[in-house]
Amino acid sequence: MMLVNKKMYLVFVTIIILSASIIIYQIQVNQFSHELHIAEDVPIILWWTPFGNDGKLRTCKNYTCYFTKNRTFQYHPKISSFLFYGSNFKINDLPEWKASWGLIHEESPRNNPILVQEETLNLFRYSSTFSRFSDVPLTLVNLPGITELLDKKYFIPTKQKTRLMNTKDLAPLLYIQSDCDTASNRDIYVAELMKYIRVDSYGTCLNNAQFDRRLRENYLEILNSEDFLSFNANYKFTIAFENAVCQDYITEKLWRPLIVGSVPIYYGSPSFKDWLPNNMSAISVLDFKDPKSLASFLYDLSNNETEYNKYLTHKLVDNYEIENQRLKNVLDWSNERSLKEYGDYVNEFECFVCEDIHKINKQERKFVDLKHYDCPLPRHPITNKINHDDWWTMQWIIEKCGAKVLAHHLKNNLTINEANFNKMKIELYTKKQC
Repeated sequence: MMLVNKKMYLVFVTIIILSASIIIYQIQVNQFSHELHIAEDVPIILWWTPFGNDGKLRTCKNYTCYFTKNRTFQYHPKISSFLFYGSNFKINDLPEWKASWGLIHEESPRNNPILVQEETLNLFRYSSTFSRFSDVPLTLVNLPGITELLDKKYFIPTKQKTRLMNTKDLAPLLYIQSDCDTASNRDIYVAELMKYIRVDSYGTCLNNAQFDRRLRENYLEILNSEDFLSFNANYKFTIAFENAVCQDYITEKLWRPLIVGSVPIYYGSPSFKDWLPNNMSAISVLDFKDPKSLASFLYDLSNNETEYNKYLTHKLVDNYEIENQRLKNVLDWSNERSLKEYGDYVNEFECFVCEDIHKINKQERKFVDLKHYDCPLPRHPITNKINHDDWWTMQWIIEKCGAKVLAHHLKNNLTINEANFNKMKIELYTKKQC
């Protein structure tokens, strides 16, 4: 009898505590709304992972929304959307699932492989990713503009580069990378390439060369400085390999050599040629059967000034007209909206969400899919085959199981316990039920 009374007492106390917590939340929400004078018709958009505007009413065209990172607002009757920055998306720290979640993420999936999976992506209504198909594409976020592609500020003529190779003992190829464990396994390819042609590798990965004192200290913090760009310009070719292979995932690794006038040797987005100034602006690793074939081609090209210069027409031809209409259209779009820095794209994404919430058709089914974040299973960079024993490949597959478990929990409003979540994920993986 005493045991029953004790249980009833504990249940009663729990109910009282939960009720009090909800009341306190409502009081705080009402207080915030009153103090901020949020009109009844103004949707509230909460950055669950603090990233964009906070505590700010924003007008987007003819629509107004209130943006905040204050989680007190998650229970507000006017809460309309939760926004997330991809790298900080944590399965054990999520709000109640709503069909109007938004994702912004310019990084590759190596930071958060669960985002590669369609069942995870389908949880979101809005996206701003590196994909051209996302609502606010970040494909060219690292390219300042056409002016920088054509400008000769850092450009060094081919004859002078050849002279530097002889007088400074420079290799024809430059490689600078200090992230040596990547989903693309890029160092495997570069190590093989180095057997057949000289490569000056200044980063931690495959290091065989040293920066001078100007650049040696904290070079990762000055990648866009004039000294660093001028240094890059000395080389005929720059190895530009991404840390993961995804459609439209293109970083400054491609744009930097194009800006300074070094020919990029590229591995990464299979669709990267869609964004080049012209068809001969860069050299794709995938166009060669192996590193030895690529090395032979680069050796011959390095010793043929006429042929080499064909890859630099955007620098050599006065008043050069960019041939790529897709590239020009996207850069024109970003210029029209004054999207100069990453923060501008964040603001653009916020306004896209705000406008859609006001115009939303409640019957419309819209969700993010694989086109918005298309990163297939990692492949060996030389054989182009999937290695199921590779750590990164296993992560891709395990997180497919994780996405299944996550979607199940969220759509059924179940509490996520991280230990149990991981156990369920591994069980599915072991049984090959992903």
